[in-house]
Amino acid sequence: MWTIQSDKRFYLLSVVLLVAIFAITLIQNIIRYSGHSSYNIWVSIFYLCVSVLLFIPFIILIVQIEKWIKSNYPKWYWALFLPLAAVGLFTFYLISNLVLHSFGYFDHYVDLEYARYYFGREALYHLLLILGSAVYVFTSKKKIQTIEVNKGRKVITLAVEQVHWIEADGHYLNFYTDSEVFIKRERLGVLTKQLEPDFIRIHRKFAVNKSQIQSKEKDKRNEYVILNSGKKLKIGQSFKPIIW
Repeated sequence: MWTIQSDKRFYLLSVVLLVAIFAITLIQNIIRYSGHSSYNIWVSIFYLCVSVLLFIPFIILIVQIEKWIKSNYPKWYWALFLPLAAVGLFTFYLISNLVLHSFGYFDHYVDLEYARYYFGREALYHLLLILGSAVYVFTSKKKIQTIEVNKGRKVITLAVEQVHWIEADGHYLNFYTDSEVFIKRERLGVLTKQLEPDFIRIHRKFAVNKSQIQSKEKDKRNEYVILNSGKKLKIGQSFKPIIW
């Protein structure tokens, strides 16, 4: 599962870009055709809503397909991107053509004039957006939900949200939950990067679950993080300031 917050930001940016394309194209049409007696601005608005803004649900679907490809065929991600983009654009052309036909814009289900219009301009914008979504998915980190740890000789799958804080102890890490401590052979720096943004490094020995932080406390030159459990952990000088 990818971070929901970053997905929201990408979708919001996509909507803003498509609305901007819609507005710019509409203004161009008004300037170009407003002198024609047959020009109707409401017809133009509806036309652009279908040919431009209808792509919003398509980009959401394409992002989900790209995530599935990345999860199941990571080595073939970019090779599969090309047919996905081609199929996505052609499918959108057919659906938008069908919508416009159903409202009486075209006499045929597949209109060649609309094909020249769409693939001459709007398809380029949509292709760039698909490319942007592919880069976004490719560079996104998959959010870790569980982690394998040890309790004695027993290997346990632990939900990350149950971990309050992690402590480096030699070549091992100690995972502290409500009532138990688990261990894992791993480097704290490596694991903290994998657990971002849910965990934050506060010391060369400590990483903390941000949802467990209650407050910060200062005692002379030292600063501490206070967890919901009351546990106090020192903040390292090189990790200040701590923002969560």
